[in-house]
Amino acid sequence: MKASRVLTLQASVLLLLMAPSYSRLTAQEPAQSKIVRLAELEIDQAQLEKYKAALREEIEASIRLEPGVLTLYAMALKDNPTQVRILETYADVAAYRAHLETPHFKKYKAATQGMVKSLKLLETDPILLGTKGR
Repeated sequence: MKASRVLTLQASVLLLLMAPSYSRLTAQEPAQSKIVRLAELEIDQAQLEKYKAALREEIEASIRLEPGVLTLYAMALKDNPTQVRILETYADVAAYRAHLETPHFKKYKAATQGMVKSLKLLETDPILLGTKGR
């Protein structure tokens, strides 16, 4: 399968997964002030369960402790569970920078360093961000 076709398929799957939680616009802040990134990771198969446990701990701490971390959605490709994608939304640049300095993020990075075979961070320009009230 061509790379462009794989990317299109990945984006479509991501949108389908996210659709239920993005039905109401977030009118408080313009989308442009937020930082939205997509991380593409490849995880060592032998360490996948340990990686998922470390990721779960990091995401739970980030959401609970950091007001500037708005969303962290982690998912694996169905046909290749070692291919992990994380959609990250931060209130602004300051919130993103603060996140990188937290003890729980530093612990995650140190613990997973040998588990992550590759990491690609994709910067985005948010067009429209929406969420459904809880």
